[in-house]
Amino acid sequence: MLILAIDTSALTASAAVCDYVDGEIKKCAQSSVNNGLTHSETLFPLIDGVLKAFGKTVSDVGLFAVSAGPGSFTGVRIGVSAVKGLAFDGRPAAAVSTLEALAENVQAEGVVCPLMDARRGVFYNALFLREDGNLKRLTPDRAISAAELSTEAEQYGKLHICGDGAYLYEKLHTGSAVLVKPSLCTRYQNALSVAVCAARQYERGEIYTAESLPTVYLRKPQAEREREERLSKKENLQ
Repeated sequence: MLILAIDTSALTASAAVCDYVDGEIKKCAQSSVNNGLTHSETLFPLIDGVLKAFGKTVSDVGLFAVSAGPGSFTGVRIGVSAVKGLAFDGRPAAAVSTLEALAENVQAEGVVCPLMDARRGVFYNALFLREDGNLKRLTPDRAISAAELSTEAEQYGKLHICGDGAYLYEKLHTGSAVLVKPSLCTRYQNALSVAVCAARQYERGEIYTAESLPTVYLRKPQAEREREERLSKKENLQ
């Protein structure tokens, strides 16, 4: 089965195509770009490029996969909308947690801590345990403050951090838990990790149609939050 996976949940746009045979990814092609252009400009050229590099077309794809959030509201919508359009003919799709895909980047044993900057001192985060090569989820995806995460980290002693919020969290981190810094290769999202997670979901039967494919937003859009703050201030003045 051919898997086409994409990620547009943050600054990096990424696409990957993988040959999934007998429960294992045998061959793959992957391309990512983080050059300041919008995902609407870069995504479909990336998809076209990886398919051509693999000698395949969209009609050969058996499973579409997308990083469905959390992340940038606009970025998540672009990615999910793209897959909805590609899978309109009834082919299955997988909605992968952006945080799980980030954790998949890190192959070191121990607790993996993906971090995405959600602004105002808050991070999109989940904790995972890499043990004997397998990734186990320890917490749900959540929006959490740096202080709250540092307190929680004390029980683990060491965290392998990754994601575009890793460097910011490192500056805000308190407590004695040791942070293992990410390399450039593990810092950003990539669609190959989305494909790996999607393959696991496919084996568990966790797939969607184009119509039912969800998005995951852990917070309200910034504009809506700011509007609520303004209304709250007005009410307090009255």
